[in-house]
Amino acid sequence: MTEQRLTRSPVPTGFNLILPPGWGKIDLHDEVVNDSILALVDRSIDELPNDLPRDDVSKVRMELFKQLRKAARKASKANGMMLYLPVERVHGSVVPASFVVSEPISATGAGFHSDQVFTGVAEGRGESETVTVDGATATRIERIVPPPERSEIQFPSRRVEYMLPLPGSPFPRWLAIAFSTVGDGKPDSEYSSALVNLFDAIMMTFRWSYE
Repeated sequence: MTEQRLTRSPVPTGFNLILPPGWGKIDLHDEVVNDSILALVDRSIDELPNDLPRDDVSKVRMELFKQLRKAARKASKANGMMLYLPVERVHGSVVPASFVVSEPISATGAGFHSDQVFTGVAEGRGESETVTVDGATATRIERIVPPPERSEIQFPSRRVEYMLPLPGSPFPRWLAIAFSTVGDGKPDSEYSSALVNLFDAIMMTFRWSYE
C-alpha cells in the first residue's frame, strides 16, 4: 500500500491505493526524487542473474537510473507529484505502463462548481464517463494519443485519466490520476486492454486518508 500526503484537515490529508506486485513509486519532489529512483533501481537489479558480470550489472544499473530519471522529469513537468510504474520484469520484459498523480488543481471562480470543471476538462479529451471512486462521483476519460512528432516513441498510447473532487474543500479542487501505455504497439489489442483493466482495478482500491 502506498500513501502520499496532500494537505491538512478538514479535506483529506492524503490517499491510499494498492499496487500490483512488481510495481513501485517515485516521489517527484526534488529533495527525495533521486532516493526514490535509487530504491526502484535496487529492486530491479536484485532480479538480475547472480552470475552476471559486475561490469554488466553496473551498466544496467546506470541505464535504468537514466531511464527512470527521464520518466520522472517528464512527469514532474506535467505537474506530477507521484509516478507509479512496474519495476519487476514479467517473462523477461518490463510492463510498458505507468500512471501519474498530479498536484491537486484548484479553481476559484465565483459560482464555479466541480461538475462544470469536469465538463470543461473532459470536453474534447476523449470518451468520458461518470464513475464511483471511494464512494464519491468522479470522471473517467479514455483516449488514444498518437506518438509525438520527432520523438523516439513509435507507437500510439492508450491513456486513461481519473478526475476526483477533493472532499470537504471550500472551493473546487480535484486530483488528476493519468495512466498511459503503449501496450504491444496496438492500443486496442487484448494486451493493452488488460493493462487498462489493471489500472481501473488499482483505482478501485483508491481511498482518501484523513488525520
